Parts: sequence; C-alpha cells; structure tokens
Amino acid sequence: MYPVPRKQKQEPSNQNLIRKHIKQQKKKELLKGKHYEKANPLTRNITKRLPLPRILHHIDRKMKHNGLVAVITWFMVFGFTLCAPPQLTYEQARQAVLAAERKLMIGGSVLLSPKEIAVNKILLEAKRAEIEKGQEDLSRFPPATHFFKVKPIIEASNVFKIIKKMPKGALLHAHNSAMVSSEWFIKNITYRSGIMKCVNRNGVVLFTFRRNPQLGCKTFIYIQDERAGVPDVETYDKELEKNINLYTPTPEVDYPDIGVVWNKFQNMFDTVGDALLYKPVFEAYHYQLFKEMHDDGVIYIELRTSFPSLYDYTNNKTISAASVLLDVIDNFKANNPNFYGVKIIFSTGRNSPPATIAERFQTFKYFFAKYPKLVIGFDLVGQEDLGHPLFDFVEELQNRPPDSHFFFHAGETNQFGSTDLNILDAVLLNTTRIGHGYSLFKHPVVWHAAKKRGIAVEINPLSNQVLKLVWDLRNHPAVFYISQNFPVVISNDDPGFWNAKGVSYDYYYAFMSFFPNEAGLNVLKQLAWNTLKYSSLKDNEKLQVTRIFERMWEKFLNDILAGTFQ
Repeated sequence: MYPVPRKQKQEPSNQNLIRKHIKQQKKKELLKGKHYEKANPLTRNITKRLPLPRILHHIDRKMKHNGLVAVITWFMVFGFTLCAPPQLTYEQARQAVLAAERKLMIGGSVLLSPKEIAVNKILLEAKRAEIEKGQEDLSRFPPATHFFKVKPIIEASNVFKIIKKMPKGALLHAHNSAMVSSEWFIKNITYRSGIMKCVNRNGVVLFTFRRNPQLGCKTFIYIQDERAGVPDVETYDKELEKNINLYTPTPEVDYPDIGVVWNKFQNMFDTVGDALLYKPVFEAYHYQLFKEMHDDGVIYIELRTSFPSLYDYTNNKTISAASVLLDVIDNFKANNPNFYGVKIIFSTGRNSPPATIAERFQTFKYFFAKYPKLVIGFDLVGQEDLGHPLFDFVEELQNRPPDSHFFFHAGETNQFGSTDLNILDAVLLNTTRIGHGYSLFKHPVVWHAAKKRGIAVEINPLSNQVLKLVWDLRNHPAVFYISQNFPVVISNDDPGFWNAKGVSYDYYYAFMSFFPNEAGLNVLKQLAWNTLKYSSLKDNEKLQVTRIFERMWEKFLNDILAGTFQ
C-alpha cells in the first residue's frame, strides 16, 4: 500500500530540484503542455464502466501545468508514493501507468463505434494468434524478420488481409519510377515492340526505346528477339526482373552493408529511367502506378518526381512530362471516382553537383508557377550519407516561392554526425514534413520543436529494413515516435524495387512491429487519418477527401464483419 503524505507548507527539496530542472530546459514551449489535448483528458472514462485510478488525475494535472517532460521527471524522482491514494496496490499503480501510456500514444484518443469495436475484436483475435504462433519460431515471425524471408507468411496472415482491405487515405512518400511492381514492368513494358537492352560501362543493364540511343553502351539487343531464342521464357523473365528487384532469399549475405545495397538500388533507377521517358510507356506506367495504389486503398498521392522531357516517334517536338501526367491523372480519376488525385513534390538528386542542384531548384520554381494545382513543393533525394547536406544550399533554399513547401528527406541514416544534421536544417528551413526521419530521436530539441509545429515524419518501414538501417523493425525509432504521439504517417517509398506492391506491407509491419500487442483498430484508423491531416491539401480539399475516406471506411467495416477478407 502507498500512503498519502500530509500537505506541508514548505516544498520538499526534491520538488525544488524538479522546478530547477524544468527551468534549465530553456524551452518553455516544450514544457507548457501545448501538445496536450484538453478535450481528451487522461481521466476521461470512455467506457463509463472501468473508472481509472486516481493516479491519472495527478498525471492529468501535471501535464496541464508543466507538460510531458515535467511529468516524466516527476515520476522518475517521486515514483508513486506522493500521489497514490490509500489502498492503491502495486498492481493498480502499475496498470494506471500502462493506461496512461496507452492514452499518450498514437491512437490513444480514438473512440471506436460499436461496429468498429466488433471489427477490432476480429482484428485483435487474428493479431494475438499470429503473435502466439510467432513465439514458437521467431525466424518465421514477420514483425522480427526481414520482409524477403517472410513475404508468403505475411500474405497468408489474417491481419494482413484485414489491413489490405482497409482504406489508407493518402500516400505521402513515394518515388514515381520505383512504385510499380517489378513483375508488371517485365510482363508489360519489356513485351512492347522496340524495347532494347544494353550494358553500360559500369555493368548496369539499361532499357530504352530510342532508335539511336546514346547511353554509353557498345551493343544493344532487342529484348523481343532475345526472348524468342530462349527455351524457357519464364526463367528469362525472372532473370530480367532481377535488374529491377532487390529480392533475394539471403539479404544478409547478398547485401552485407548499406553501401552494397544502395549501389544496386540506385542502379535500378538507371535501368528503368530511359524506358520510362518513352511517352506511351510513361502514360501506361503512371496509370498502373495509380491503379496499384488505389487498389490498395489509397485515395490521394503526393508523388516525388521531376519533369524530364519525354520522347516518341510521332513528332520531333519536346514533350512535357507535366502535361502528359496531368492527362493521365484526369483519365484515371474519370475511371475511378473514389480516387481524389495526385500532386507533385519536385525532386532532384542530392548527389548532383551543387551548380546542378541550384539550377534544378530554379526549374522547380518554373514548374510551380506554371502548374500551381499540380506542383506543391521541393525535395532533395538520394543516399544522404554520400550526398550534399541541406546546409550547403541554405541560401538558395531560403528563397522558395510563397505558398510552396519543402518535404525534405532528412535523417535517413545511422550516423550521428554531419549527415543526420539534415534533420536540424530541414526544421530550420520550415519543412512541411520530414522524409524518413530515422535519426530524429537523437536530437531532442529538434524533435520537440517538430512535434510542436506539427511537422510529420514519413515512416517507410520496408525501405528502412531493405536498405539496411534496421533488420528487426521492432527496434525502429518509430516505436519511440509513436509512444510520444509524434505526427507520423506510413508510406512505401519504392515498393516496386523490393518485391512489394502497394502500401499494405508497410502498414502491416508498422502495426505489428511498432505498436504494443494490444493495439488494435484505433491505431490503424489514426495512422490513416494522419495521412489526410498532414497532407498538403487545403481545408476544402481535405473535406472532399474525408468524405471519400468515410465511405470507404464504412465499406471496409462491413466487409470485415461479413468475413470477406478471408
């Protein structure tokens, strides 16, 4: 039992120490509890059947007055002896803290309808069964294992099947040339008449439809002719697909370090790059991109790409990728009324020469002015460890057009030095969202400021695993971000290059690896809503997308209750 001490006129010395500690933080905005939602006090009795212990009233008061940092410090110094009511057992105190943590994390304030509660029961039964089975053989437990080793197990999972049925809202971190499934690319694009392949001086296979290609290759081979001369077409296609798919049954052997996997990964963009600039392929590819994402529950996409000139053989004029893309978007929307649309984050490689990057930023300004309803912002992409840091371009980047946004890749690294300082510069440059943000947790002042300003982190679970930032996704920093109710959105980055399709695999790993075992539909719903909340859509646009989402969500609930996911 924990007795309640009598009130004393003079504060104990250890309370003075806490006050001193808070004062020394020198970040008042992080200590005033501005991120605390008064409309959702920790002591609210949601069920009206299970009142929470009185200890939560003390947590509630501390958060209102001093913020989360003060609450944590208070608990570390005092424990429960100064706040627990008479007759409160150790187990009650323990459960009270666990309840408080659940309220603080992403999804903790989500209230479920009776229908959602019924779906949640089905979801949690499936989740518990998978966790229990996984404990028998951790090598076949997807949340702890590399995607390449357990993809068939995931696809047989009832949790995955439920997630696949679920509307995902918006897709906010995606690179266009790596989005479509590699199998579709091989079975469709490489079966088109006129496609050739060659090997450049670096040993990279390149695809092209150009009649007089200048790609640094000595010999070009028509794929159609080569395929006709092989005894086993399926085997030929599988070998061809290896040029645009990182899959291997032994990733720990074939990709011993980050440098090896990133080298092959970046070569794949070269492999498909010139073929995608062929206008008929550009159109078919992007239509398929929208189809694969929409089939997986995506309503709206913010796509990272640039606008290189396209080519075909109908005329000699320069073809604008932007105008062609707009036509594809309109065509897809006309055929799919539940798809809201696409906006573009203009991107350029951070490993380009500084003069080229500065020039590309000017190009972004041109496209932003010409296509204000399509282009929304700018980003630097590529391997951060080897590319130029944001700090090198601060002067140019401070002159962005009004109403445009930054969506910087930052902190996609395991390093704790100059590379991960992109996190700091991204926030100082007022980025709207942070791409990956893997190292953000190492910078407490920065992540507190980002949270206060509502700068969401775009988490891409499979990307971070395949590109060797983390093997066991249960150790991903997103676990910390989620526990702090940090703005987080789930995305898929480059699914076509690692044997995935859509974004459901990423949601599965997020749900199973980042959240507590008892987390259910409430966290999935919050993650989906976050994609709309932290999108660049204007308020009236968000209202329209929300209506679509709500219709799809209702259908999802009905489908699960009807058992159609199995």
